[in-house]
Amino acid sequence: MPTITLQVGQCGNQVGQALFERLAAQSAFASTSNTLSSSSSGASTAATSTATHLDCAAADNEVFRTGPDGRRRARCLLIDTEPKVVNGVLAADRQGLFSRQQCYLGQSGRGNNWAFGYNQLNNSSSSASATPYGKPATAPSTATPPWRPGGGPTALGPAWVSSTATEDPSQQEFRILDQVYDGIRREAEEADGCPNFLLIHSLAGGSGSGMGSRILEHLRANYPLSYIAAASVAPRAAGDTPMQSLNAVMSLSFLQAYADVVMLFSNQDLMDAFQRPAVAPLLPGGSEQGGAGTAAGSSGGGGGAGGGLAALNRLVAHNLVGWLWPLDAADALGGVGRIRDTVATVAADPCSKLLETWTVHCHPNVPVSALWADSLRSLGALMPRSDPLRGGRHITTAGALLLARGYPPAAVPPPGGASGGGAGAHSSLLSAYMRSLGPHGAAPSLAPDASLVLRCGQAALWREPRRGAAGAGTAGASGGAGATTGKASAAGAAAPSLTAVCNRSSVIGLLEDTVARALALCDAGAYLHWYARHGCSGHAVREAARVLLDVADCYRQTHRLPPGEYDVP
Repeated sequence: MPTITLQVGQCGNQVGQALFERLAAQSAFASTSNTLSSSSSGASTAATSTATHLDCAAADNEVFRTGPDGRRRARCLLIDTEPKVVNGVLAADRQGLFSRQQCYLGQSGRGNNWAFGYNQLNNSSSSASATPYGKPATAPSTATPPWRPGGGPTALGPAWVSSTATEDPSQQEFRILDQVYDGIRREAEEADGCPNFLLIHSLAGGSGSGMGSRILEHLRANYPLSYIAAASVAPRAAGDTPMQSLNAVMSLSFLQAYADVVMLFSNQDLMDAFQRPAVAPLLPGGSEQGGAGTAAGSSGGGGGAGGGLAALNRLVAHNLVGWLWPLDAADALGGVGRIRDTVATVAADPCSKLLETWTVHCHPNVPVSALWADSLRSLGALMPRSDPLRGGRHITTAGALLLARGYPPAAVPPPGGASGGGAGAHSSLLSAYMRSLGPHGAAPSLAPDASLVLRCGQAALWREPRRGAAGAGTAGASGGAGATTGKASAAGAAAPSLTAVCNRSSVIGLLEDTVARALALCDAGAYLHWYARHGCSGHAVREAARVLLDVADCYRQTHRLPPGEYDVP
């Protein structure tokens, strides 16, 4: 099923660039593998090789299309309110995946202001008492403000809705939304079926959070049959922008209202992953020794690829590719897709749609018999185990979708288990997954209730070559053929990978900490005048905070944790 990616803001376009670079590399690797397989297999398997090639073309068609000029283009829109980042993406596009016709740009930015990005009101022509250029979708009476104090938001609705608000008609700069909507329509018409949508954005800025919320609202209203996913990057608690808490609260409330599933990536968790030497070979572009990529250059002191912005973007893209790429031929041609599968399994509860996803490749030179156990240990080493936003409390797992790619049949637990029954296999797999998270991982009391789904496929993921790997780009020096996986992975070719899409209790700490910081700003009256200039009030932020606390309470009930202590005045 085609997936249209909407890259909004600086973060969204940079992550989207890394994502499509990896998707293009994955597609090229799959095509090359099929060509080599066809040339070496002989006439007896020619039909099978042709079918496999067509299946890879179907997988490629999910995220790429053929443009009017006959060139392959990414199914995406590059959206930003200033041109610098998008121009940089186009300049670095060596494969011609993006074109100017897919870009929708402003010139002035949105000042890290969610209200400015959402409502598109001209800053100079608005004041704290000005009436917005639009009105709420459901017009209230004259005595009721647009964000009714007595209405009471729910966990299924946004705190503030102004879907009929229009841009300032006096400036073309603020009419970008009409162009974006038309671009979305054209991309949807290019698809050969009902498309899914993937929104990539940041929760902290003005364009990604504000305009992303507005676009999300438009998608839900105009494409009700499509599945809408979001890859949202949450800021560090230490602070990326002064208004990040206010922006994140408003953006998360819209994600809860309109998205079907949300993949949350915390900047702090991503940076911490690069500081663990044990997982250095697992990260994209990581060094073999685990210390070559540190900022200080000291051995053994950090992760494999460093903690810069480019490395973080590659890590997010790496995790998204592990989630989105089809498992096999049936998956590519079946019309289900990973987004719909995730909604049906891990995000079936509309109050628990905020998830995490992590992807690991197996270590090099691992025997086939130990591949599965090694991947589970690697996944446990990469995923955070404690939540610093909740005083270091242990993170629990209530459900997970495991996507295993490229493993030999003997390496993965059989579907029926030793006794031939699915219950035994599920119990043993769940036990192994929980043990992989260590003694402080998923609570043992959740084992009977936890939902665990395993999907297996033979389409291996391409692995980025590791820096400092012995024989990178060559055949390798050791290891018997068929007994280890070191040769392919060291050369940057295929390697078995395991992706976990999880419902974890770390969401609770992120939501409650974000709400607490936003309410502290509201109580102090800080930065609220910037929201008021663009048609949003502090009361709207408090209603959004109530929505997020409702969601946090749902997660607490799911993970069997005591009620929270926050209350919105």
